[in-house]
Amino acid sequence: MSALQANAPDASYWVTVYLITALIPHLRVLGGFSRSCFWLTVGLVFAGLLQSYSDFIKFIYAGNIELLIAPMTDDIPVIEHAREFLGLLFSVVCLIVYKTDN
Repeated sequence: MSALQANAPDASYWVTVYLITALIPHLRVLGGFSRSCFWLTVGLVFAGLLQSYSDFIKFIYAGNIELLIAPMTDDIPVIEHAREFLGLLFSVVCLIVYKTDN
């Protein structure tokens, strides 16, 4: 959980993105759904995808998918960006489901 990563320089971004992504369906059920909150989340997710895309492609070209479960090292920084990119793809799937669930 990103809230526990006090040493990560961008932990607040990850906490915000995942928290809002998780709250959107609950807000809809409780009647507090906000389109602006939804689109803000879409923007945050899209920005993160753009930021981590190039390193995700480098990770794919490295050809070793097992690195996703390997410990983090300074030798291969693209592992973190690949994990971030995939986490954001999960958020995209959730947001698509939330949007089409009208």
